[in-house]
Amino acid sequence: MVATVPPVYVYATTSRPSEDALEIIDGLRCESVIDAVVRMACHSEALSAFVAACMVLRHESGFSKFAQDEARCLAEMTKDAMKVRLIERRRAATCIPYKRAERIIDAADPGCDNPAEAALLWVLKSVSAFEVVTQFEIVVNGHRYFADIAIPGLMIIFEFDGIGKLGKDDAEFARAKRDWIQRENDLRSAGWTIYRVSWRDYEDFAALRAWAIKLLRPHQVAIPEHAEALWALPTEACDGPSRRFHTRSR
Repeated sequence: MVATVPPVYVYATTSRPSEDALEIIDGLRCESVIDAVVRMACHSEALSAFVAACMVLRHESGFSKFAQDEARCLAEMTKDAMKVRLIERRRAATCIPYKRAERIIDAADPGCDNPAEAALLWVLKSVSAFEVVTQFEIVVNGHRYFADIAIPGLMIIFEFDGIGKLGKDDAEFARAKRDWIQRENDLRSAGWTIYRVSWRDYEDFAALRAWAIKLLRPHQVAIPEHAEALWALPTEACDGPSRRFHTRSR
């Protein structure tokens, strides 16, 4: 079997990780996921660092939307471990962007199902003065629904439409379509406004953020400082034509 691996950027470092930052994973001695996220929060682009933090929190907490309290408690413990490592890095080097890294870790959320949802959450958290929640439970007409990302105070739902949600065959597609229509009707009849985002919207993160700002403008005077501090427009290295998911050339 032949497998093609997408091109990646390779970074070399002359500093050796500390022994307690190493783990054995599938027989390989490598950097722990906690230390990897802390390093990214310090030095990688904001988008990449935030998505990585969300995915690690999800993995480490064993997140389930049906048992969120326990998972979110475990995620907070993982965040605490990240902050301990961040403090150690700060003590070892004076040039560590500590506040930036801390903001990314604090804002990360284990409730994102995939990197696409995490990217959307990052954009929304960078503009909203209101609480932004993942996997928000809503019960309507006896049906239990979970919104991918919600601003409960405004009764607004944001959802990423990935192809995986459509099913693997015609029968699954038909069933998913029926469930989707039922869910959509129930939520809208209960007063929720739903906005959907697809891969195509990620072609221009500045435009996606401007759209989110426009939606929230009637509800907030300005973007809070703590939200604005999360934002940094992805560069070509992070969001260029060689990225793994790309629907058109720039």
